Amino acid sequence: MYLLSFYNSQIYNLCMTVPKLLILLTVMAFGEAGPCSGRPCNILVMLPMPAYSHTNNFMPIFRELAARGHNVTIVSPFPQKKPTPNITDIVLPNLLDKLMAQSPVQNWADDDNFFNKMFGLWMFASFGLIPVLETEELQNFIMETNLQFDLVITETWFVQFPLIAFGHKYNAPVVAISPSILFPIAAEFTGNDIPVSYAPLTMFAFNDRMSFLERAQNMFLYYWEIYSGKLYFLKQQDSIMRKYFKYPGSENLPYISDMLENVSLTIVDHHYALGYPRPHHKNIVEFGGINAHVPEKLPADLQKIMDNAKDGIIYVSFGSYFSLSMLKPFIGDAIINALGKTKRKVLFKMDNDTILENYNYKNIEARKWFPQASILAHPNCKLFITHAGVHGLMEGLSHAVPFVAIPMMGDQKFNAKFIETVGIGEVIDKDTITAEKLSNAINAVLTDSSYREKIKERSAIFKDQPMDILDNVVYWIEYVIRHKGAPHLRPAVLDLYWYQRLMLDVIAFYLLLIFLIVYILVKIIRLFFNLITWMCCSKVSKNKKSKKE
Repeated sequence: MYLLSFYNSQIYNLCMTVPKLLILLTVMAFGEAGPCSGRPCNILVMLPMPAYSHTNNFMPIFRELAARGHNVTIVSPFPQKKPTPNITDIVLPNLLDKLMAQSPVQNWADDDNFFNKMFGLWMFASFGLIPVLETEELQNFIMETNLQFDLVITETWFVQFPLIAFGHKYNAPVVAISPSILFPIAAEFTGNDIPVSYAPLTMFAFNDRMSFLERAQNMFLYYWEIYSGKLYFLKQQDSIMRKYFKYPGSENLPYISDMLENVSLTIVDHHYALGYPRPHHKNIVEFGGINAHVPEKLPADLQKIMDNAKDGIIYVSFGSYFSLSMLKPFIGDAIINALGKTKRKVLFKMDNDTILENYNYKNIEARKWFPQASILAHPNCKLFITHAGVHGLMEGLSHAVPFVAIPMMGDQKFNAKFIETVGIGEVIDKDTITAEKLSNAINAVLTDSSYREKIKERSAIFKDQPMDILDNVVYWIEYVIRHKGAPHLRPAVLDLYWYQRLMLDVIAFYLLLIFLIVYILVKIIRLFFNLITWMCCSKVSKNKKSKKE
């Protein structure tokens, strides 16, 4: 079975290579001068925030751009481990510990309340980017005058709005990366209004069949984020931008909202197979799943463990940020006790494997790192216990492994709700978790065949693409360069006033028209009634006169 899987993977690689060769031949045949007039394009990738999972997941895009001959300069705290031709790393300090120490919320997993839903985005935007902008390395780069770029790629929509100024500095189009489904403020500035009646925001654990109260919350937070942003927080972000971007010509910087409305393209780290349908304009391109590739061969020791696990393997990972030590003690205790009592072998990615010394479970193998994709691809991997981070879900979906989700914060609860809604796993609330609840969820997913059937169906949807995901997103990035920012993709809705977007002026017109019609009809009816009354009274009066005579 595993050998068959290996041959299938080689065929898959060949199928994915052929379209790339065709694209290359097409460019050679028809791309006489290329998108940058006969020279390689210079592309700036500005990712200064210390979010490793973001930067790492975007890297295939940048490597593919470099492989196509473009010069890619990446400014981030995470340089490549091995140099890549055509990629230049400019390394910034990793300020994660400093930012977490300064955060008004010390543990976002414990403070995922309605207040944080209202203000969390803007709190992070206020305290998160300033220390990064103040670093000597980034200030030197901002002030550098000998560089020129044809395209700027930034994570603008992830609370890094001032970075839009790099587009102005280099007079270059901007491609914005969104690490998840569009936030309301990003939807607003790209002209992709969210239909809140059936499209839940990622900050809620709702599905697309919302109750009245859920729709009320969904609508409130949608418009709250947009108008609190426009009326207050973006003014703050504009001030930050003008303070830290002092390059020659910065005195002519437009207002930050005007630049945000002219982002050429937004690429979104999401896949429709892991979410509910919603409308998008052509200035939105999804690229979720670019890392869900055919995995590498397992190391010998792990290969032996996986092959010998006749009852199957349970793989556990809570991503690159969360660890058991960050959670309340009863949560970690419940997880370990539930896993220890199962007869199956457990591979547990954890930052501190000494935690297991307090337990006497021989079936749990804990390490600081596992080749996740390779483990999930093995036929003996039967279950993935996860925090419902989007990248892990895509890898599990790619290899048709069902889930037990224990979401921690942010969009993880939204993702977990989707898992539950489409029947590809179970969800456990971390705040009420017990070993018994988790054991029941594990047994349900492992013994009920419906979970595996539904994950296979959803995996088939995930893989059914008209073209390779990576080729598609790189095509659209190059498209923006070829067409000088592709202004024709910009929706005209961005030029409308707020009341025009909501059609309030048209609604007011029709209400006024209806009022006038009703008013005129009432007047006509009254006039007609008065006329009839007058005629009747006149006739009665004549009859009385005739009788008297």
